[in-house]
Amino acid sequence: MARTPRLIISGLAAGALCLGAGVSTGGAASLPLVKASSGPLSATLQPSTHTPKVNVKWPITVTATLSGKPAHATAFYDFLFGGQVVSTQYVNNNKHFSFTGHYSDKLLFPPQSAGEPLTLSVVITSAGHTVKLDWSIKSHT
Repeated sequence: MARTPRLIISGLAAGALCLGAGVSTGGAASLPLVKASSGPLSATLQPSTHTPKVNVKWPITVTATLSGKPAHATAFYDFLFGGQVVSTQYVNNNKHFSFTGHYSDKLLFPPQSAGEPLTLSVVITSAGHTVKLDWSIKSHT
């Protein structure tokens, strides 16, 4: 079931915006994978490309394990421009979003974001450990 769309506003001078709706989906094995760990917490981000198309849902999948078992964790997104956080957004527009093991989301980038070099940082926290999964993106028309 699709969730209500949310508006993501970044502080970019160009006024880039992102709009997303959380939806659970599966990921293909050939997609890129970002991995990071902190102590017993390991997490992965599986984005579909570095160049999402504006007004088209861009899927990501996130997994987290704690000591090898599905982690009960929280997640949020930081959007960086020039290395500085310009926006913090929440999965499914839920400031206290939590999941166990994995979740999927789909983000939409509006025309104003086209050509802006951003970094999506998915911040995962579980059992006092934090992992950041960074992925560079530049949306296009």
